[in-house]
Amino acid sequence: MTLRTLILGSAAALAVIGSAHAADLPMTKAEAVEYVKVCTAFGAGFFYIPGSDTCLKISGEVRADNIFRGTKTNDVTRGTDGVVFQGRGKIAFDARTATDYGTLRSLFQVLGKIGAGGTQTFAVDYAYIQLGGLTAGFAHSFFGLYDAEYEAPIFAPYFTNQNHTAVLAYTANFGNGFTATLAAEDGKVTRSTNVLFADVTTAGAQGATGYGGLSAPDGVANLRIDQSWGKAEVMAAVHQLRSAGVWTTSTTPGPVTSAGVYDTKYGFAAGASLGINLPVAAGGHIAVEGQYAKGALNYLGVGSAAGYGTNTFAADWVQDDATKAVKLAHGWSFAGEVGVNVTKALTLNAFGSYIDVSEPDLDALGPASKADASFKTWMAGANVWYQLTKGFYVGAEIAYVDTNFKSATLESGKSLNDIQSWVSGIRVKRTF
Repeated sequence: MTLRTLILGSAAALAVIGSAHAADLPMTKAEAVEYVKVCTAFGAGFFYIPGSDTCLKISGEVRADNIFRGTKTNDVTRGTDGVVFQGRGKIAFDARTATDYGTLRSLFQVLGKIGAGGTQTFAVDYAYIQLGGLTAGFAHSFFGLYDAEYEAPIFAPYFTNQNHTAVLAYTANFGNGFTATLAAEDGKVTRSTNVLFADVTTAGAQGATGYGGLSAPDGVANLRIDQSWGKAEVMAAVHQLRSAGVWTTSTTPGPVTSAGVYDTKYGFAAGASLGINLPVAAGGHIAVEGQYAKGALNYLGVGSAAGYGTNTFAADWVQDDATKAVKLAHGWSFAGEVGVNVTKALTLNAFGSYIDVSEPDLDALGPASKADASFKTWMAGANVWYQLTKGFYVGAEIAYVDTNFKSATLESGKSLNDIQSWVSGIRVKRTF
């Protein structure tokens, strides 16, 4: 017997013995591999989170802006930027689960912005939970639908409620597209920037903030219909005006606590929105929204046009620290647009907006005969969008803005020049 024969024979014997023992061992199954599965219950883009019955959609947008603007007013200096470069990105996580009480949804969206000179800011845009008709968290205000669902202007200001705010709301669904919502919203978000004081004669005190602590939220209600032809809404809001006390006339304003004079009043806003789908092409539409407010100017979109003179002196109320009288400002605003898809890739939009704010007459409240800060602003413009490929868009816009003040000076002596401005720019964006 050769050595080679002995080795081969031993190997064969070991193989037979090993096979016999293996036959006696229990069979084991390989662990199942979990693959990501598409979720069709809530629309395109959702997938099941592995190991759960929750569907998740991740979406976002990145855009680059190149803005060119000019202003015809004596207030403009060589320190004013006529060219602005900025970038912005956002990402959203939309998680939904079917339950016995309806869809349980949570949406979290964060924004990052790189502004002029490379300044960077990050902010939460949405962070809310929905179950059935309940909405709780940080969401768009339930007052109006133009800003949340249309908003054709790219760079131009427009005058509607644009607030994202903390909300606690319930929406009742009556079927056939009819819904009604009652909401409690953060009243500090809708406070105006300034409070005017009639007999304050110094520039430092003219725009002092005189709000006290919040003791009641804004109450917001709407009635809405969504149909194949479009959508419509009527809405109303109540806003608390609570003073911190009477203020001094020094250049560093502060509450006169010894006087003990405080006041609480309530302003309101009401409006209507309409959006109509045009049969010209998919996405073609007409949208309009108008509102009136007294003591709640933020619902008019006053603060949305910084740099165009519309928020520098806008105040919800005027308080005279001599007579203790309080009067509320009032005004109305409008925004509208027409959009047409010329081709599948080319979209044209034309838009316009108007705001008219009347502050209480300071002559009637203060001891001095001075003017008030009422103003009117209108805007008109157009833009074009072209979709080069799926998810990639290029847009160009031009608009004109005109602000006219009722009077040339404030009680502080500050000059109020009418402002004529134009703004144009190019936006490149990618959505996913």
